[in-house]
Amino acid sequence: MKKLLLLSALFIFACTDDEGDNNNSNQSNYFFEFELFDVVNRVQGDYNSFFNVQSSSQNICLSGSADVLGWGTVISIGDISDTNYISGQNFYFSFVISDPQIGNDNYTSQTILFGNYIQEQSPNLYFSEIEGDFFGSDTNNKLTNIIITDLGEVGSISNDMQDFVPGDSFKATYEKMVYFASQNSGGAGFVFNIPTLMRFEINSIRGL
Repeated sequence: MKKLLLLSALFIFACTDDEGDNNNSNQSNYFFEFELFDVVNRVQGDYNSFFNVQSSSQNICLSGSADVLGWGTVISIGDISDTNYISGQNFYFSFVISDPQIGNDNYTSQTILFGNYIQEQSPNLYFSEIEGDFFGSDTNNKLTNIIITDLGEVGSISNDMQDFVPGDSFKATYEKMVYFASQNSGGAGFVFNIPTLMRFEINSIRGL
């Protein structure tokens, strides 16, 4: 019953790795890798146990589309003792791409990022791809040139209504130097002057 309730939710998600046949119904693993401030955060697990793990796990790897918001993705680590935890520290990161396209001309319309280890470097959590960016600009907390190589295809529920049959996976990567904000020592406001590499690779089964 728990599995059926999860399958019938508004968004049905899973994540898969990039190995093997292009038919993702033959792929068995999901993962994300997110690097920030030299910490490589990774979650990976077996697809067949995804729903059982995800129903209680705080380590999340979700992607899917919605008519109003666009394409949303959430990745996080909330429990390093979980079986799908590989490396990294606790964090939460989500972003929305309004009109995703194949190629590198994809940008976020919304991002949310937090985590204790990140706040130790930049307590306010503001960042920009532009060094010295103006605080309050629409370029704050925005990512550009996200590479999408596959928009994927929606999966389905099995004939016996017991399992989710994966479609083709959504694949996206990003790698750029970004600049987090620090308090302006010469006055009010913030200065974007804390450089760090931001990198992610996300392979996810499309949801509804």
